[in-house]
Amino acid sequence: MEKKIYLSLALVIFLFSTTLSQIEKNDLLLGGNLGFNASNSANGNASFANGNSTSNANIAPHIAYALGKNSTLGLNLGYSYTDNPGNYKLSSFISNIFYKKYFPCKEKFGIFLQLYAGIVLAKSSYLVLDSTGLYTKNNSTTHDYEGGIVPGVYYLVSKRVLLTAECGGLSYAYYDFGEGNSSSSLSLDFLTNFTFGVDFILGKK
Repeated sequence: MEKKIYLSLALVIFLFSTTLSQIEKNDLLLGGNLGFNASNSANGNASFANGNSTSNANIAPHIAYALGKNSTLGLNLGYSYTDNPGNYKLSSFISNIFYKKYFPCKEKFGIFLQLYAGIVLAKSSYLVLDSTGLYTKNNSTTHDYEGGIVPGVYYLVSKRVLLTAECGGLSYAYYDFGEGNSSSSLSLDFLTNFTFGVDFILGKK
């Protein structure tokens, strides 16, 4: 029964993607994503009065070219910043290429899937408790090689303005800490982390 439901959904998406089209071949898309969130959690460590508060911010401009109807290839540049006051700070510079496929569901509303691969340069500073009982500040630089699949939804405000919302996704990352040290991770983060963006579509008549 479940297989029939999945096949039916796939067929509906395919039919909509072939009959409805908002992005035409040779269109140029200019835009970006912007995100911010803050969280607080209990922390019994009195040494950090603000150590239980974390904030995250990111900005990611991009440019994309429409290879065909509802499919684009683009370049994404980004910057993100994480701050856990008095304890940990992280700045990340991001560069990746992506392929995005749009699936219209109605005249102006639809979903999309984005495949991406790129590199992240991350610089962090954090406090470490030494043998004397004092905290010392350490700095580190990491090169991350990342790739993944990001689902999302979009709304076509007009022929030239497209609003998007990314909904987490599946990602793989390889972390190079230098001096032969490395690690990797595979994560699935769906419907728990949202990033909102806007695209301006050039080339429309």
